Amino acid sequence: MLAISTMWNALKQPDGAALFDALKELGFEAIALSRHLTLEQVEQLKPMLQDIGQIPPCAIQNFCPILPRTSQSEAETDKILLSSLDNDERQEAIRRTIQTMELAVEMEITTVLLRLGEVDTYDRSYLMTELYEYGEREFEAFSRKVTEATEWRKRKEAKHRDAVMRSLDELNERALKMELHIAIENRPHYYQIPNFDEVGLFFGEFYGSPMRYWHDVGHAALQEKLGLCWSHQWLEAYNEHLIGVTLHDMQELEPHHPPGAGDLEWDELFTQLPSDVLKVVEIQHGETETVMQARELCESLMKPQDEE
Repeated sequence: MLAISTMWNALKQPDGAALFDALKELGFEAIALSRHLTLEQVEQLKPMLQDIGQIPPCAIQNFCPILPRTSQSEAETDKILLSSLDNDERQEAIRRTIQTMELAVEMEITTVLLRLGEVDTYDRSYLMTELYEYGEREFEAFSRKVTEATEWRKRKEAKHRDAVMRSLDELNERALKMELHIAIENRPHYYQIPNFDEVGLFFGEFYGSPMRYWHDVGHAALQEKLGLCWSHQWLEAYNEHLIGVTLHDMQELEPHHPPGAGDLEWDELFTQLPSDVLKVVEIQHGETETVMQARELCESLMKPQDEE
């Protein structure tokens, strides 16, 4: 199944009905609900997404709808974290995630994507991005900056990882009762949770639970560009847990462009993706025609060889 995320027009179209109509015109099989939707948009979308004759919802991100007193433009910045060392904040993040899970059950969505939080460390991403932009990616100085940033993360990551474990323990129990899958996603930045090794740790701890892995090709590409992890390693290591994939292209270090409008090699990427997992195009940039071209590209790459 190939879906389109509401990220594309949630900020541009405040009316949920108009938002739905614009997404429907793009020709995708399903719609994924992003964390950019307001409560009003969600309520307006419900009757259309629950209409059997319309395109269905297939996945939802925490927190959806957006948190109170949070603007749509701030939705990408987590205000409360499942990794917080403040127990009250962490419990609030759990409560809000459960609300998203309840919305998923109401709308017959079976997969909830989780943002797990981050390690509370000074963001040193600029150390890598500046060298990358100056064309220094292959030099020793770049490698030293990557090591410096990740070493700072290691000094604080254990406590935050333990906090995430406690959060996931509760959320997995709820997901089992609600007959949902909760999906942990690879993130773009080194200080965010999970990093490559932490995905393995979490599945080791919760093997057999309703938890699955969700792969974002743009996040993986950004980590590779910044020297953190080869993009193909995520899928090779966690393929058995994979339930869905987010598709968007990169223009240098800028994500969320339509597939085919950036730097990524889509022919090669699709050879790594199992045919039976959900695929969601998640973009911010691109007019209607460009998005439809991206859909056609993805559809052509999803076809079995004997159908081409």
